[in-house]
Order: sequence, then C-alpha cells, then structure tokens
Amino acid sequence: MNFRNIIPVLFALIALSACSGGNQPVAVDPTLKGILGDKFLVGVALNSEQAAGRDTSAVRIVQRHFNSIVAENCMKSEVIHPEEDRYDFTLADEFVKFGEENGMFIIGHCLIWHSQLSPWLCVDADGKNVSPEVLKQRIKDHIYTIVGRYKGRVKGWDVVNEAIEGDGSYRKSKFYEILGEEYIPLAFQFAHEADPDAELYYNDYGMHEPGRRDGVVRMIRALKEKGLRVDAIGMQGHMGLDYPSIGDYETSILAFAATGAKIMITEWDMSALPTLNRGANIADKVAFEKALNPYPEALPDSVSHLWNARMKSFMELFIKHSDVITRVTAWGVSDSDSWKNNWPMVGRREYPLLFDRSYQPKPFLKEILQPKKAVFDEFIYTVTSKGADKVAEKPNIPGMLNPILPGCYPDPSICRVGNDYYMVNSSFAFFPGVPIWHSTDLINWKQLGYVLNRPSQLPMYDGLRISGGIYAPDIKYNPHNGLFYMITTAVDGGGNFFVTTNDPKKCNWSDPTFLPEVGGIDPGFLFDEDGKAYIVNNDAPAGKPEYSGHRAIWIREFDWKNGCIVGKQKMIIDGGVDKSQHPVWIEGPHLYHINGTYYLMAAEGGTGPNHSEVVFTSESPFGPFKPCSINPILTQRGLPDNRPNPITCVGHADLVQAPEGDWYAVFLGVRPYNGEHDVMGRETFLLPVTWKDNQPVILPEGETITYTTDRPYGPTPLWTTDGLAPEAFFIRTPLVSCYAISGKGQLTLTASSSDLNDKRQPAAIGRWINNWTFTAQTALNFTPGQQGDFAGITCFHDDYCYIRFGKTLDKEGKPMLSLEAYSRGKLCNQASATLPQPNGKIYLKVEGNDAVNYTFSYATSPKGNWTQVGEPVSADLISTQTAGGFTGTMVGIYATGNYHN
Repeated sequence: MNFRNIIPVLFALIALSACSGGNQPVAVDPTLKGILGDKFLVGVALNSEQAAGRDTSAVRIVQRHFNSIVAENCMKSEVIHPEEDRYDFTLADEFVKFGEENGMFIIGHCLIWHSQLSPWLCVDADGKNVSPEVLKQRIKDHIYTIVGRYKGRVKGWDVVNEAIEGDGSYRKSKFYEILGEEYIPLAFQFAHEADPDAELYYNDYGMHEPGRRDGVVRMIRALKEKGLRVDAIGMQGHMGLDYPSIGDYETSILAFAATGAKIMITEWDMSALPTLNRGANIADKVAFEKALNPYPEALPDSVSHLWNARMKSFMELFIKHSDVITRVTAWGVSDSDSWKNNWPMVGRREYPLLFDRSYQPKPFLKEILQPKKAVFDEFIYTVTSKGADKVAEKPNIPGMLNPILPGCYPDPSICRVGNDYYMVNSSFAFFPGVPIWHSTDLINWKQLGYVLNRPSQLPMYDGLRISGGIYAPDIKYNPHNGLFYMITTAVDGGGNFFVTTNDPKKCNWSDPTFLPEVGGIDPGFLFDEDGKAYIVNNDAPAGKPEYSGHRAIWIREFDWKNGCIVGKQKMIIDGGVDKSQHPVWIEGPHLYHINGTYYLMAAEGGTGPNHSEVVFTSESPFGPFKPCSINPILTQRGLPDNRPNPITCVGHADLVQAPEGDWYAVFLGVRPYNGEHDVMGRETFLLPVTWKDNQPVILPEGETITYTTDRPYGPTPLWTTDGLAPEAFFIRTPLVSCYAISGKGQLTLTASSSDLNDKRQPAAIGRWINNWTFTAQTALNFTPGQQGDFAGITCFHDDYCYIRFGKTLDKEGKPMLSLEAYSRGKLCNQASATLPQPNGKIYLKVEGNDAVNYTFSYATSPKGNWTQVGEPVSADLISTQTAGGFTGTMVGIYATGNYHN
C-alpha cells in the first residue's frame, strides 16, 4: 500500500532539506502562499483601512501570507452606488490599487445581493417596486459601470450572492419579486458582456445543507444550459464549533464540482462562541448577553484546542480537494477585523480568524507553517516460536492451522474463482478499509492490501467511534459480468454500499455505490444461476420489536446491470431459529443456491460468548425459509469455562466450495486469556464442512475448536522504501498524508496537534498484534521543542484505552522518555526515564508477554543493552473486555506536537 501516492502530502510542500532528528532545517520565512500557493489561491478580505494602507500591521500580514484579496464592503451596492445617478469609487479604487501594487489576484464582491442593497435600486421615488423593464436596465447599468471600470484589473466577480434558501427554493428578494429567477441569468450575462475575460462566481452560505446544495446545483446547471458562463461556486465558510460536519461539507464540494464549475471557499471564519438557539428566551437580558459573550477576555484552552482542531480539519479537507478548489479566502485578517465582533450585541468578542488580535498565527497555522517532525529508522514486528521443532511443522490440510488470520480480522467473507480464493474482513474506523486476502490452498494467505484504499471510498472523519465504520463486508463473484462485488455497511457513516473490480489482485476497486433502500447492517449478495441477484441483510423486524435484540433478515432483488435495487423488500427470517425462545441478533446473513435448494446461513446470539451460526432452507430465495434440523451448526457456548486454550464467540461464518467439491467455512472467533479478556479482538478461523441430512454442519454442538500455539511470525517491517506494508493502517481516514519515506527507508512522521484521545486523525501508523507474545521495536530521532511534543510507540485499542511510550520533555524542559497507560480515559500507569544523551537516536521496544502485560524498554545503540522503563503494564488495561467494542490492539508509531504555546 503506497499511501503517499493516494493523498497529497501537505507538509512536503514546505521546502525542507533532508532532516535528521532535532537539527531539522525549516523553510526560510514560511508563508501560507508559499506552502499552499501551488494548491489554490490563498485569499483574505480587506476592509477599507487595510486597503488604504493605514492598518500597517494587517498590511504586513496580507503582503506576507496572501496572494488574493476580496473587497469586504467597498464594492457592495450601498457603498459604491449609493444613488441612482451617483457612483462613489473612492474606496473601491484604493482596494484595487492595493491589489495591483502587491501582485494580488483581485476579487470583486459583490454585484447583486439582496442585503446591503442600495435603497433606490429596486424601487421608485414612492418606494414601490419598479417594473421588470426598469429593474433590468438598472441591473445592466450597475454591472456594466462597475465591471467596466475595473475591466482587466479585477480578475473575478461574485456576480450573484445568496439567491437560494435552505430548502432549495429561490430567496424572495426584491430582485425575485420583480423579475423572478430571470435576474440571475441576466446578471451573469451582463457581467460577461462587461468583461469577457473576468471569472464569474455564484456565492452563498450554508452550502452544506442538502436543500441549498440541491438548489444551487439545479441553478448552476440551468445557467450552463443557457450557455452562460459560471466559472466557480463560492462556498461561504461561515462555520461554528458544532457545524457543519466535515462529511456534509465534503458532500457539497463533490456535488458542486460535478456541475463542471470550480469551487472557491469564500468568507471563511469559524465562530469560537456557542451556537445559540434563535428562539432563546431573552427576557433575562443579563443572562442572555453573558451567553452571547462568554469569553470577553480570551478563549479557554479547551475551546481554543477545539477551534484549532476543526480549522485544521477543514484546511486539510480543502487541500484534499485542491483539484477542484481554486481559492480559499479568510473573511478578515485578524480576530479584531471580524464582522462577528459586536454582533448581535455591542461588546461581543469573537475569535474566528486565522490570526489573533496581536496578528500572530493561530496554532493550526503554526502547524502548517512550521510542522514538527519525528524520524523513524524502521519498525519491526516479530513473533518468535519457543519451540524450534514447531517452526518446521507445515500443515497440508485446510483447517489444521487456526486461526488462519491471527489478529483483528473479524467477520470473514470468502469467494473462489478458479483456483483463487479471496477473503475480506471488517475494519471499523481504521483506514484503509476492508483488508483483502488471497490464497490458492486455503492454508497460506497473503494480504493483497485493502479494498477501500482511497479516501474518496471511505471518508471517516472527526468523532467516529473506533467500533463504528466498516462492518461485515461480503465478497462475491458475478459470473454474468465478470466482476467481483464487495458490499458492506458504513456504520455511522452513510449506510450500505458496494464496490466492484474485475481483478482483486490489483486493489483498484470502484468508488462506492450507496443503496439507501437497504437498511440495517451486514448486507450480502447472491448472484444466482439464472442471472438474477439478491441482497440479504439484517434489519429491524416488521412492526415493533417484541423483545430486546429482536432482529430480522430481509431480502430484495438487485439489478446488477444498473447497480440498483428493484422491487419490494421482504422479511424472510423473523427473530431466528425459534422465535418463542427470543433469539437475539440474527445477523451476518449469506444466501447460497446449492443443488436446487436455497440455504440462508446467519449468525445468532450476538457476538459474545453466546454467538452461534444457524442455517435455513427454502425452494425460493423469497422463502418461506425453514430452520434445518441441526442447529446451531457452529458454536462454543455451553462448554466448560476451564477448558484449555478456549476459543469463544465463534460465528459469523461464510461457506466456500473447493475445486474438488469439498466445502469449508470461515468464521470469527476469540482467543481469551485471564477469563474473558482478549487483546487481539476477533480473528478468522477455518474448518471443513460436512453435509448431513442435506444441510451443512461446520462443527457438531459440544465439540471444541483448537488453535495452534507458538507460531512464528516475521520479522516484518511496517514500511520499506517501496511504501507502507500491506497490513499497515491509520486511525480514521487522514485528510492529508502525515508521513514520507526516504530512499534510505527512514519514515518521517509529521507530529499532529491531534492526539490519540481526540477522536480525530492522529499521526499514527500501525498494524494489529497477532499473538500474545510479540516484540515491536523502532529507532527514533526526535527533538521535542516544548512540553506536549511526544513521539514513539503506541499500543492502541481505542480513544480511551491506549499506551504510549516515547520521547518528550519533563517539567523542566529536559528531554526524557515517558511511559503512560490510559484505560477508560484515565491515566493508570506512568513512568519515566532520564535519557543518558538528550539528543540523537534512541531505540524503543515493546514486548507482549503471554497477554499478561507489556514491557517497554530503550537502548542507545542498535546492539546496546535494553533498559526497562517502569513496571510492566497490564494488558487488561487496554483489552477488549475493558474497552468494549469489537477491535483488537494496534501497535505502531505515533507523534504529536504542541502548537499552542
């Protein structure tokens, strides 16, 4: 997996020479336009004091960091055309002159807007609406005069501003009252006639809202169908701490780009104050004003951190889509310039812009301008066999070696074409998503990479829980069109969708096609012999659930020629095998057509110790389905708790037939230790299937599953000069890349302000641990600059349960090694060590000891003695039993930086 070629590398834009540790030369006088200028224009709105050069502090910021300017107010009609027969170009001339003298791309804002409108423009002397003919002429004269004056000098114009309501309808402005929607194409026509070379834009706020999004798309397409020029859509960036979501904003970017227009992020600012309900009770004026102005002196650190994290995420989103975004414009230079100050009450103090009131860059800008770096020589993961004789043992029968996929690879699905088997697993909130494997013998499996390896396929951003994301993928081959299909659920992220490819080995699957008609989770395909296809899935039963955990299996026909659902859905399983016993969580269905009979196989009992697999038969895919005489066909519930080397929670199976005719099942299972604790999550197992009374049986009830202990693995690097290892992954979907690999194999990780507990995208790269006993080690070169800078190794279960071990600063500002273990959000273990050499390379190691604990050590040379830091950390602190959820433990590298001080 070469992630470097998938996402543009933000920080590689900085002109850095080869770096080593703390002696890392940075770009000389780094500027926003220098770093981002080859991505898009970096713009700012100027007020009249700045355009005239009187606000010298702001002018220095503008000259240094920006290459585009937009008129904040001086070109609005009430200022530039206050009376019908009088124009006032004084302020606008100063603005344009400033832009020309400083080599700026100049934007005029705005020609037609219902607000800050010249009072005479739409009415006569008696205050009544003018006729359509009069208004058309006034609009034409207004646009011709202003655009004509600055022809060839102003490069782009916001022609029409805020014409669409949140529901997608046209705003009932004076322009609309008199002319209807005709005023919009007229405005674009007149602007183009006045300056054929100028770019023309439509600009609006709330563009993340679905109604306005759809309305703008319809309007832009209608304008283009008329042959009118619309070069870009301006998405006003007026944001808050709780709106919009990254996902909604990105959806609009993609929707607008699909019209053929470019995208401009205009009027970007983000309120740091609480979003108030417009219907709030204002009877208590003092309380209301306090709520409006909660931070009259300064932002609390917690709010500042949240504001900067969101601004960083949106900037990374803009960079991600710089192929369609041509300009990003801040709506003011510093916090003191914002229109949000003193609104809606005098004295209100806001903090919405990129530079503070002292004209210093905010922390997220510091992270862009001067990112901190950690350099890792290598990261090697190893599982060593204790018995040399066992290393030579090689099974030659499928099912003898279990688990076949050790580590957190749950919910397996499998298919075969010819001699090639392909298998996929759940990946939850980790990116890339859906690991895919290949085998020709069901014994030896090689990870090809991931199905969802492009961010466009899997946008998992801020706030997504670790056990959200991708659930229970199903992979099937359609012989009627030669395509492989993978269908899955993006839990908390869009619902059910499928992707396709003609060759899984290429790891180049299509973008998702979502199926909003398919609810619930765990969809699965059947491509039938007669050319028809079906999707089965788990969802709520028809009507009100009768008990907790009451679920159902549904079916609907799938039109694979057009990639859509046809016909009505039908419930084919209600509850489970015996509804009178209140079976819970019938899920993970797979439908097979074997020798004229339809078999529906599903998991039942939930994914805990009561998990099982059950099967039903029917003569039709739409039922009725009857439970087979032998059920469950796989389970480990009810077995003695004290049995040796137990496997628990088995279920969620899928069947595959070998070329010789034999049948096998893959399924998930858990290897617990110390009771019900586990650190590897749910793993993939395989067993042969027997057929009895015309039904499959994976394992007779009461029989135990065994696993192969003491299996060697590796040593395996997390990366090479060719890129990241196929098994490597990130925590959620990075918006931009956080790493670079040199020709010598060193990985430079850009320290992110997002930490492991922020529920965002930290700078962390890892892999699953796949054995209770393992070793992972790396060599680190990192010079922390202030407290809060940290780089090293992490063992990560989720945002609340993780361990970090690495280099940082102590309270006196001296470099040290720190070991911290967090469980359920609380710091449970802490230890430190003074470094014998504050600078230079340090070697770090974590060892898993029979799932009892983790030991952390360091050395100062590759062949030096290892020194343990602190006591061993109990594995229970970050086990699945402690943390909850469905995942195992990631081990990898990590770096965070403090950009706030």
